[in-house]
Amino acid sequence: MRSRLLDRFARALACVLVAMCLAGTAMAQAPARDAAETAKPELDQIEAMLERRLTSDELTAVRRRLDPVRDQLAAALAEVEPRLAEARDRLSQLGAAPAANAPPEAPEAKQQREEQTKAVAEIDVRVRGLKVQQVRADQVAARIVERRRQLFTAQLFQRSTSVVDPRFWSELSAAIPRVLRGTRFLASDWWDHLARNVGAARLAVAGIVSLAAMAGLIVLYRILRRHGLYAPPADTPPSRLSMVLSDIRVAAERSLVLPALVGVGLGIAANFELILPRGQTLIPQAIITAAVVIAFTRGVLQGALAPGVPAYRLIALPDAFAEAVYHAMRQIAWIIAIYILLMSFAQVIIAPVAATVLIASLTALAIATVGVNFLRGTTERDEPEVEGEDKSAPKPAASQPWAWTRPALWLAIAVIIGALFAGYTALAAFIATHVAGAVVIFAGTVMVLVLLDALIAEWFGATTVRGRSVAASIGIKPDRLDLLGTLLGGILHVAVIVGSVLAAFGATIDDAVLGFRLGDAQALALTVAIAGCVLAIGFLLLRAVQRWIRDKVLPRTGMDAGLQNSVSTIFNYAGVALVIAIALRQLGLDLSNIAIVAGALSVGIGFGLQSIVSNFVSGLILLAERPIRVGDSIVVKGEEGYVRKISVRSTEIETFERATVILPNADLISGVVKNWTHSNTMGRVAIPVRVAYDSDPELVREELMKAACENRLVIQEPPPRVFLMRFADLGLDFELRCIVKNVDYSLTVRSELQLAILSRFRAKGIIIAPPIQPPQNATPAG
Repeated sequence: MRSRLLDRFARALACVLVAMCLAGTAMAQAPARDAAETAKPELDQIEAMLERRLTSDELTAVRRRLDPVRDQLAAALAEVEPRLAEARDRLSQLGAAPAANAPPEAPEAKQQREEQTKAVAEIDVRVRGLKVQQVRADQVAARIVERRRQLFTAQLFQRSTSVVDPRFWSELSAAIPRVLRGTRFLASDWWDHLARNVGAARLAVAGIVSLAAMAGLIVLYRILRRHGLYAPPADTPPSRLSMVLSDIRVAAERSLVLPALVGVGLGIAANFELILPRGQTLIPQAIITAAVVIAFTRGVLQGALAPGVPAYRLIALPDAFAEAVYHAMRQIAWIIAIYILLMSFAQVIIAPVAATVLIASLTALAIATVGVNFLRGTTERDEPEVEGEDKSAPKPAASQPWAWTRPALWLAIAVIIGALFAGYTALAAFIATHVAGAVVIFAGTVMVLVLLDALIAEWFGATTVRGRSVAASIGIKPDRLDLLGTLLGGILHVAVIVGSVLAAFGATIDDAVLGFRLGDAQALALTVAIAGCVLAIGFLLLRAVQRWIRDKVLPRTGMDAGLQNSVSTIFNYAGVALVIAIALRQLGLDLSNIAIVAGALSVGIGFGLQSIVSNFVSGLILLAERPIRVGDSIVVKGEEGYVRKISVRSTEIETFERATVILPNADLISGVVKNWTHSNTMGRVAIPVRVAYDSDPELVREELMKAACENRLVIQEPPPRVFLMRFADLGLDFELRCIVKNVDYSLTVRSELQLAILSRFRAKGIIIAPPIQPPQNATPAG
């Protein structure tokens, strides 16, 4: 009776739990159903909008409208998918239905299985619906990106009439009256706006407020000057961190003051509605942008280059060169600011195409002219010949700072001039402005990187006061904190560099790099060029990262030199494979197809490359198993020396004669190699000595032991030993055997011991008989 009651109670409890699970499932399905039903009409409207011709700003607005839909779908899937997995687990716990010939199951269990199966099916349908809408949203996003790429490419490579073509000047002469008429209309509309909407009273109040603001700013400026604004730094910075902080202060002061002043004036104008609505692109947008360009360029370059203050310079440049860069970039900043204002003004008055082409052409030409003057002004001339000077004597080569940038700048100027002559005015202006922007961003990046290095050296250094304090508070050794700081600095460096690259390319980085669609031939050439750039940049970054790991990270890990070399080499080859894979991916090549082709060709070329493959595999074994390490003293095939480098094909050995022997790795794996320092660096030295028969054997043994025990390079555990080897024809043969700390010093120890033995034997009157044989080489310990 009691068992039946317990059974009924258990079944009732199970039904209640199933009902609660189904209720929770239904509640989980509600937001998923709402997300799918809401996303469908929104995506329909967005797809309908993409059927029209949209501008770049309109495409950006559509993308902003799409992003919340994608986020909503992702959130709904993240909520429903775990419920689907839980429902399937519960269904699997109930088990499969019994077979037809099996005993029937309880009605409650059958009902639970049916209800759970239905719940799984319903959730699965919802999940599939959400995934369908999510794939659709991703496809719409890809279409928007592709449209932006195409539009960017079309605008950038749009060809107009060249400035050297007479037709351009005829078009410009016809456009001048339209420009003047648009200017008069703008001035008339602005005057009407001020007279009708503002009035004389508000204009008077705006003037009074402006004067009051000007007076307040002057007072504030004097107060800030007394408290250190624009204060010159000390002659010599007390530390690297203080130097960087001083440069950042200078950069911030020069970058913020002018935009703040301009912003106050524009704010007053906007508050009193002095700005014409259709002139918003010119005032305040273009004016504040121009002010930011001028101030930011001046501030960043003055902070990084520190013209006139070499002690605070973050980039190693001579004074004249740093000042030339600073003045050239300030001129370019003013040119770009004027370009922004003129293009905004042309947009407001709806100027003809010829006017905008003229503005862009003059801007590109002005920037190119500044670049040419800079390159010519910083070219180092040969010093004049001195009378009586030997002309045949070689002159020291002049050190040219950042010499590798000069060909790049000449090439950029040539491309700008060529694009102007060919009619690609937008491309010329784009290259000119972005090269100048890249210089400013580079200076700012250097400032941030130096600040990170100074902060990490101060707070994570093993020898600094703050570093030891941080290590003690965390509970780790200072050298481990130094390693942690090095790794953290590397991660932050990568993040800053990636952010700088994205900033240099602008907000449309995907459009600028991946969006060129100029026909099949141009697309193929550009794809190959981009892949080459990816390959070159990847190898440069890989080389820098490998040098950082080899020189900074690995020495702090406590690994021996051989293991450090193995880790560095394996990282290098893995990085090379990754860079090549990325470049091939950029070319559109599928790595699986390449693997198939390589497998098909491997049969034919296997015999010809058998030795290379053997050396490659042997190199991998050497790097992984490490029977031979960098720094080991080995003897192989009659060659003895130190291992200097182990690569995947060969190993370099430096002999005692300072010659380099390159051995294939297969010889080191399959041949016999004597490694003096495989397990340790100790080695045994054996010195044979023959004395006359009338010598005292105990005295001879005592003097040999004293000579060995007094040598600083001979270890005393195990202790030196002296053996009477034989009774020879000409005397008694003794042999002194001892262990040296480092086998590299075996010849030095042998020489010192022999000199000490000779001196002691002469002092004690022990006669040394004719020698036995030439000295033997040292043998490994043990």
